[in-house]
Amino acid sequence: MYWRVQKVGPEQLIRTYGVHILLAVSVLGNAFLWLSRPAKATMPTEVKQDIEKFARIVTNNLLDTSYITCRENMQNLRDELAPSVQQTLAGAGVLPRSEQDLNALVMDMTERKQICAVRIDSVKTGEADANGCIPVRVTGVCAIHSAAETGERNFAFQYLLGSKKDGGALVVANWADLTPQQPQAGQ
Repeated sequence: MYWRVQKVGPEQLIRTYGVHILLAVSVLGNAFLWLSRPAKATMPTEVKQDIEKFARIVTNNLLDTSYITCRENMQNLRDELAPSVQQTLAGAGVLPRSEQDLNALVMDMTERKQICAVRIDSVKTGEADANGCIPVRVTGVCAIHSAAETGERNFAFQYLLGSKKDGGALVVANWADLTPQQPQAGQ
């Protein structure tokens, strides 16, 4: 008869629908793994804010050449910059090479009554590299006013921040000036 009921056993079900069952189990397993995967590792908001704050302070200390705060800024940079970075910046003429150079610089700024304002437009923090150093890019404008000169210039610095071995405080392990060269007048 046509409507005769057949007995279907597990073996026949596996032969007939085995591939479909494996596909369904595979899809469900992959969906579970995809939903339960860990989120992309990002640094906590508090750490990112601390890093951005530190980068702003370092940038301000590097660029603020007001006669009132210059000596204090240079003292702070000794704690904020790694010794190799201090040597590099002193060789480039960004930092004074010695205490005598610092005294002469402060005296010159005092005579000219030089003041400076630093405006930081953006601080972009990247992800830590294999050594645990964090790249930070800081851009903005530095305006100088004195009896001898008045002007402003853009800046773009790239820091590589690490931590000190003893206290874990942040330190600039590498520094690069990425400021685009401005054309001279008449060129």
